[in-house]
Amino acid sequence: MTRVFYSEQEAIAAVGRLDQTRLTRFLRAEVITPAEAGGQPVYRQVDIARMELLCDLCDDFELNDDALGLVMQLLDQLHGTRNDLVALMRALGEEPEEVKSRVQDRLGR
Repeated sequence: MTRVFYSEQEAIAAVGRLDQTRLTRFLRAEVITPAEAGGQPVYRQVDIARMELLCDLCDDFELNDDALGLVMQLLDQLHGTRNDLVALMRALGEEPEEVKSRVQDRLGR
């Protein structure tokens, strides 16, 4: 998989409702953190998706910067928890059947 980076102008072009003012707002609120290449900020595909979500939150719910930060922090935590659960399920899947059964019994399944 090839990593694709977007310059600031390419990111603005890729996100329909994003403009320089809004991008600056997101950067100041620290809800977007660009990488750096050649001394310039660059954005990954995940940043583009995040900017689209942020635009939705601003336009549809009129969230201020503090609320944007809180919502994104909660989403980041949820994403981390999901990754932990996937890792746990993989590890459990590699255990003997008796261990799986014992865990399922404890979970009430």
